[in-house]
Amino acid sequence: MARLPLVALVCLVANLATSQTPPPPHTARQALIEMFFGTGPNHLEKHLPDITRNAFKKMPSANGMNSLDEFSMIASQLKAGGKFETFETGPTLLSTEDPNNGKVELTVERDDLGGDEDQIELALHITKNFKEESLPIIPRFTFLMAQQADVWRLNEIDITVKVPLSDPTFLKSIEYHQRSQNEMMTIYTVQSIVGAEKSYSAAQGAYACSLSALGSSAGTEHRTYLFDRQLISGKKNGYIFVISNCDAAHYKVVAEPEVPNSGQRAFCSDEGGTVRASADGKATTCLSSGEVVRDGGGPTGITLVVPSTDVTGANATPSAKPATANSPAKQSRKATDRVRVSAGVMHGLQVRNVYPAYPAEAKAAGAQGSVVLHAIIGTDGNIQSLNVLSSASPLLDQAALDAVRQWTYRPYLLNGTPVEVDTQITVNFTLASR
Repeated sequence: MARLPLVALVCLVANLATSQTPPPPHTARQALIEMFFGTGPNHLEKHLPDITRNAFKKMPSANGMNSLDEFSMIASQLKAGGKFETFETGPTLLSTEDPNNGKVELTVERDDLGGDEDQIELALHITKNFKEESLPIIPRFTFLMAQQADVWRLNEIDITVKVPLSDPTFLKSIEYHQRSQNEMMTIYTVQSIVGAEKSYSAAQGAYACSLSALGSSAGTEHRTYLFDRQLISGKKNGYIFVISNCDAAHYKVVAEPEVPNSGQRAFCSDEGGTVRASADGKATTCLSSGEVVRDGGGPTGITLVVPSTDVTGANATPSAKPATANSPAKQSRKATDRVRVSAGVMHGLQVRNVYPAYPAEAKAAGAQGSVVLHAIIGTDGNIQSLNVLSSASPLLDQAALDAVRQWTYRPYLLNGTPVEVDTQITVNFTLASR
């Protein structure tokens, strides 16, 4: 038997050793990515401690699934609902981008490996129009990974928030958000005065020429038409409200900022119900040349226009009005791109639920019951259009619309592809019994 040359023998041993070398172990970062974005059947379970996995399996949710199955379903919906990319090395862990929300990134701020433990700290960044958004609260997530039986498992999640109180940009963004909130409430308040005037005119045969007249008992019925005592005084949410140019058949209502040059808009309306605004904050400008911010067509025809702004607080002209149900953007959609889905199914996909504020006028009038809304939900899970189908009281409509417009959902999938949804949403208002 011929002997192998020494060099050939050495090469053979080296090859055998190389072929039997086990693959390098997963890093904690790779395990974290696999846990939340993996495609394997046990991508979540394998990275949880045994005690956690067993506990979750014993926790059935309302739909009969255990907590692990429910989480896996949610993760699958999220993965299918958007395009994203994960990175096993480098400064970015996850990046996703879509036309509505801009670019969202999770960056790795810290990755401290020590023995069998690794702490990975992530920060959230949102970029729109090539400019990073200034978030009111900056969240950070720290994941404590521990190696057990040669598998990295998630042992702890720590979420912290940073509030940069001395940052001028942050303070400007807070100022803008507060101003926007005040303006939204003022638009609603002007509409409530218009509604009160309409009811007053129908009952009394003429319009009321002051807020106090709307708030006082009138006629033989001793009926009150405006129930907000603060509004009757003429001041609310930093605005001064006045009814002027009034006679039996006409009136003007204006809302002007209490503080001049505050950057807030003035608002006005008349018996037609259309609400206008002026950027200079002056009621006279609003009455003469104000831009429409809400039409007078009632809940089914409401179009809201809020001026865009950067974090410095400078107002900019809106580029376009949001698409309504009858706009060309909506008409151009194919019927096959939208499916009818029951309210119960969409409730199970809900991510964010904002509860409506109970209008003071509705409380005072004892108004309660359901407001049924027709909604179109986009492929990104946001409300695209909304109108009232039926209502227990007109006093409840606007509160329901304002709240539901802020709701978000996980995308509804048809054959694995997100589609628009046509559905109904019911908002219930109930007064506590005394």
